[in-house]
Amino acid sequence: MQPRLKGGHGLLALSILSALFMANTGLLPGQGLTGQISGIITDPSGGAVVGADVQIMNKETGQTRAAKSDTQGSFVFTQLLPGTFTLSVTASGFKKYEQPEVIVSATERVTLPSIAMQVGAVTETISVTGEAIAVQTQSAERSGLITTRQMQELPLKGRSYLGTAKLLPGIIDTANRESPGWNDLVGVNINGTRAGSINLNLDGITSLDTGSMTGPYLAPSIDAVAEVKVLLTNYQAEYGRSSGGTINTVIKSGTRDFHGGAYYFFRNEDLNANEWLNNRNGLPRPRYRFNNPGYFLGGPVILPGTGFNRNHDKLFFFWSQDFLPLTIPSTASTYTFPTALERSGDFSKSGVTIVDPTTRVPFPGNVIPPSRIDANGAKLLSLLPSPNTTSPGNQYNWTGISINKQPRRDSILRSDYNISPNNQFYVRLIQDYQASQGAFGLLAGLGQTQNWPQLPISYEIHSAGLVST
Repeated sequence: MQPRLKGGHGLLALSILSALFMANTGLLPGQGLTGQISGIITDPSGGAVVGADVQIMNKETGQTRAAKSDTQGSFVFTQLLPGTFTLSVTASGFKKYEQPEVIVSATERVTLPSIAMQVGAVTETISVTGEAIAVQTQSAERSGLITTRQMQELPLKGRSYLGTAKLLPGIIDTANRESPGWNDLVGVNINGTRAGSINLNLDGITSLDTGSMTGPYLAPSIDAVAEVKVLLTNYQAEYGRSSGGTINTVIKSGTRDFHGGAYYFFRNEDLNANEWLNNRNGLPRPRYRFNNPGYFLGGPVILPGTGFNRNHDKLFFFWSQDFLPLTIPSTASTYTFPTALERSGDFSKSGVTIVDPTTRVPFPGNVIPPSRIDANGAKLLSLLPSPNTTSPGNQYNWTGISINKQPRRDSILRSDYNISPNNQFYVRLIQDYQASQGAFGLLAGLGQTQNWPQLPISYEIHSAGLVST
């Protein structure tokens, strides 16, 4: 369940979240997120090894799962959350087989190469660390994956995780993402499909404005995203909600060790060169300021004095917050507005001739008598800005910008609970807040047009979502 709420009231406390773990009621499961690992176990002659003990362990959380090979030597582990697993195989009369780096991404069906056991004592171990890249044979899908390391190490101007999708073949992204925020899916086309035909999932749940098929309202920080997997073509029917491809976003989870960090990204016009036209017209560099602090922390949940989670393999948390006190100016505009003399009817210095509409004769001295000036018209003139500059060649007498404040905050809490070797439960909560506030914000905030500022605007968007499985 991932509703969009107006006027959200904040994230649930961790204590309430723990109670949800135990109760495990009233929550709808997410779908389209888990993957699987499968393979075949053979002896040196190529025959099937029946009844072999197969075990996988999640390296981040320590959760283990076990299975036995069937009469064909086959095994399969389903419903695996994305992660890195260690696989081990033991069978009587054979050396122990171990493969420490089996990576499963969202929705991925990993089929391992045939595992050939070697005759020997179980106390001996064969460790495979240089296995060839697995080939997708369980489905015909074409997909691409953006990993945590890529998102951390590749420079991204606007720090919107959706901006990483352009790294994959077949994806065109024309959006100029200056910052993360709602409605950030615009400008993305997958394999030539039209805009609005893409499905965006957040932890297996569609995260779109279903009225316009754009969005999202929930935009997690790039430092909270574990991976972005894009299903390009030929994907399974369960992902057939949209024809233009599916973007699966997975939030990070806590691990057996504590990990965290803090950051402060900023951009400022003092670091930029001025534009050529601005230099020619004597205009300063336009204001360009982005200040983006944030932090994240994850690890095991420890309850002192209880002995619970002593081995750091039961309950985990991940928490992050991202702040963006954004102030956006419009492009500098230049216009010609009536001077103080012209507003009083005196056009003697304006270089134009003012004709009396009743006599078709110019006013004496090019000055309109005060009695001929309509009071309502004079009030309308007072709404126009007063001249504030003198341009070369008298091309304009006013220049200015509109300032629009768009503060944003993103908060995420996720907890994972290893109930038993074959049962795992997690819940993820997210709350986003974004506003648009400006003395003349309508034109600057909605399109940043070149028109001079006229109307104020002030609105807020509160969004919240919850996923459990």
